[in-house]
Amino acid sequence: MLMWLDHYSSACRECPDLVAVYEASDGRLALLLRQTLVPLPEESPAFRRATRSAARIIVDKLRAAGFRRGFIVLQWHPLGPGADIMRTWPCRYEADPARRAQLTAVAERYAADECFLASRVQLERGAKPKAATAPPPFALSGELHELQSWYDAMAPSWLSVEPLLRRALVLRAHRWTAEHILIAAAEGRAPTLERGDGLAGLESALMGLAPPDDETFWRPWIRLVVNDLERALRRPIGDWNQAWARWLLLIPYSVPMPRERLAPAWPLVPHLAVGDRALRRAPHG
Repeated sequence: MLMWLDHYSSACRECPDLVAVYEASDGRLALLLRQTLVPLPEESPAFRRATRSAARIIVDKLRAAGFRRGFIVLQWHPLGPGADIMRTWPCRYEADPARRAQLTAVAERYAADECFLASRVQLERGAKPKAATAPPPFALSGELHELQSWYDAMAPSWLSVEPLLRRALVLRAHRWTAEHILIAAAEGRAPTLERGDGLAGLESALMGLAPPDDETFWRPWIRLVVNDLERALRRPIGDWNQAWARWLLLIPYSVPMPRERLAPAWPLVPHLAVGDRALRRAPHG
């Protein structure tokens, strides 16, 4: 039974940190605050203080207005279920449509990447086009099964990446790698190597996950990942065995975060040096 009443909206208008309110069929309310959904580690203490203070004010206002059901604060809720709430629960109050749309898009992008991990890397598809070239060594049926098993076993490592934004970037890079490199190669289609084509799509997809205020902070990390993947793809296709495929998926996982927030883009020489170190660690044969 829906419980929203007009005077609840009046109470909400007194709360500047409240962006939107969603109502469940059982009458519970989900509060979408103005704060980010994906704080960086160094922001966590201030984030907790700000969201607790804002939530306390909102709950007190709604309690005073007579609301007696439960609350969910979406900034504290897992992103997958949070995205479902924002998509399926009726929105009963909206203070800032632009901010609501921005936060909803962030939640949906993160949820999509976590669903990708949950469904595993799908390296084989039911209908495969005729192969233009012989598939690489990792694409043999037994090797594919072993690669899938390894990726599944690594799930705790993928899901332990911090902060949450870096985890989302790693999972998005995995998704792109599976779809545009591993599956394409397994089907006998040579992946595009040029940055101006396929790899630019990866860079764009990763930059799309970074909030506008953090693009400068994350751009060096994204470029390191793209550069190392580009170098890996230039290995002879005969070297594309299971160790190579694992290395491809480990590249975004192993690139460390930038050390300083809002630091300028890294100079070219250290940038290339990191890529060279990654190549020297690459498996052979």
